[in-house]
Amino acid sequence: MQLEPRLINSGEYVVIRMPSTNSKIVCLKAGSTVSLGKFGSFKADSLIGNTFGHTFEIEKGGTIKPHKQAGFDNADITEANNKEIVDDPNSQKLSFEEIEKLKTKSLAGDVSAQEIIASLTENNESFARKTEFSKSKYIKRKQNKFMKCFFPLETTVYNLCDFFFEANPQKIRGIRADTLSQLLGLANVYSNARILAVDDGQGLIVGAALSRLDVGGQVLSLHDGDVHNYDVLRYMNLPTETKDRLHTLSWSKFHHKMAAFSEELPENPTQDDINGRERRLRGHTKLAQNLDNLRSGNFDALVVSTNYNPLSVIKQLVPCLGGSRMLVVYDQSKEALLESFAWLRESQRFLNVQLTESWLREYQVLPKRTHPLMTMSGGGGFLLSAIHLASDIK
Repeated sequence: MQLEPRLINSGEYVVIRMPSTNSKIVCLKAGSTVSLGKFGSFKADSLIGNTFGHTFEIEKGGTIKPHKQAGFDNADITEANNKEIVDDPNSQKLSFEEIEKLKTKSLAGDVSAQEIIASLTENNESFARKTEFSKSKYIKRKQNKFMKCFFPLETTVYNLCDFFFEANPQKIRGIRADTLSQLLGLANVYSNARILAVDDGQGLIVGAALSRLDVGGQVLSLHDGDVHNYDVLRYMNLPTETKDRLHTLSWSKFHHKMAAFSEELPENPTQDDINGRERRLRGHTKLAQNLDNLRSGNFDALVVSTNYNPLSVIKQLVPCLGGSRMLVVYDQSKEALLESFAWLRESQRFLNVQLTESWLREYQVLPKRTHPLMTMSGGGGFLLSAIHLASDIK
């Protein structure tokens, strides 16, 4: 069954990919203007209501129109070569001032990117002597520099992981998209599952687990401080019913013993007094429910990505994990997991203990020019996984 392309809605977050391959997350608010730096700006209203999967070109006045993407680059092999070409800045007849004027006119919408690229190629003395492959690379570089186009992407788990891995890897503790997919697969996250999580990567793993709970289930996550800092969650545009499946508990309340709520209102209470008591009662009730949920145990998976010693977290939470269920621990370095790996191997409560590293190589795929990219990530993290046996085995 073919899925209908999803519409871009007002108030949602969108990843904007620019010609330079840099990306930006924006919230599309009706009546606002989205700025893309040197690539120009456009009115959010002109993008709202369109579908994902199209490239758009920014026109003068901040309007946009669909832009036809070029197909595969079918440059042919010719007798030309780059042997006689030297890196000479004087080969470009246009002066620096003339190029800057073209850029200024392009930002104002008076000159198109195609016209700038045509001027640069026509006034480049060495361009005609280049091979077809070199010409193609030259034009591609100029398109990435001058084209006022962008490609909107949904804020899916993959796109967000890819975005933060490139822009701010420390925010998500350096987890790469392929490692995240392996983590979800090893943990066997599925609808109606009860997931116990520790995510110090600002909520990416928690959000990824929530995105798989389409029908039911829940995620109980432990965090530092009184309030969690799952910043990545707000970009996912998750529906309210999915967000309600997330329950959080502070580590400081892990051993907390609940008592009955006994706060009484003062004589002649004000509305602020009443509202404050109701707020504290809701917090007390929610804390009691989350503690009961944690202590009831039999969770379907335990997923850990922590800045603390992983073994200390595992020892605290393993009693809450059900039998024949998966424990999965992520960390950026192998050394941080070695102590936990040795403890799990020696324990009689775990089977199939594995410490793995995912490996990814990206390729350029073009006719007659398919090869690995010259630059790629050096690593995407390590995963420690094991099957937890029934809890009554000592």
